[in-house]
Amino acid sequence: MPEVIRTHLQEYYAIITHMDAEIGRILSALDASGRAENTIVIFTSDQGLGVGQHGLLGKQNLYEHSTRVPFILAGPGIPKGRRHDALFYLQSLFATTCEMAGVPVPGSVQFPSLVPLITGAKRELHGALYHAFLDRQRSVRTKEWKLIRTPPSGQVQPFNVRKDPWETRNLADDPRHAKVRESMEQRLRELMNEMRDPIQQAGM
Repeated sequence: MPEVIRTHLQEYYAIITHMDAEIGRILSALDASGRAENTIVIFTSDQGLGVGQHGLLGKQNLYEHSTRVPFILAGPGIPKGRRHDALFYLQSLFATTCEMAGVPVPGSVQFPSLVPLITGAKRELHGALYHAFLDRQRSVRTKEWKLIRTPPSGQVQPFNVRKDPWETRNLADDPRHAKVRESMEQRLRELMNEMRDPIQQAGM
């Protein structure tokens, strides 16, 4: 109901406002310590809540509002004011912090460091990202397109996330995008096989 969503949004924004003030206190203390020039600050979080988007409240889905996370890096060696649209997984932070601290990255770490993106040595690390939510949904995301498949219902939702970042226009039945949908479905199947997804093994 609209009034329920308004209440949740009020609480959400209040929490964000409080958190913003507390982060400001941390940064002020860092400046006062004299160590700011030798400290890398990483701001990120868990995935966000739906808070009414797509008629959802939680994060039990694979829409952008519940898969993307905020991510800001600041400190020595990091260009100021630069935005990057490269796709990456948050698990890359382990290798990233190791490399920034001059610590060897353990051979068991599977996710690449973000340092090549920061330095400009690379423009991207992944051509596509793969997401899974229990046995309910699977998705594949490129810079321009995203396809969400919901196995229990058989629903497929392709979105042009570059033109439609709020994912409001499901293009599944648009013949103009039939080839894109086919290509994204094939990419999703490939990633499911690569990840040994049990749903794929069961013949999704």
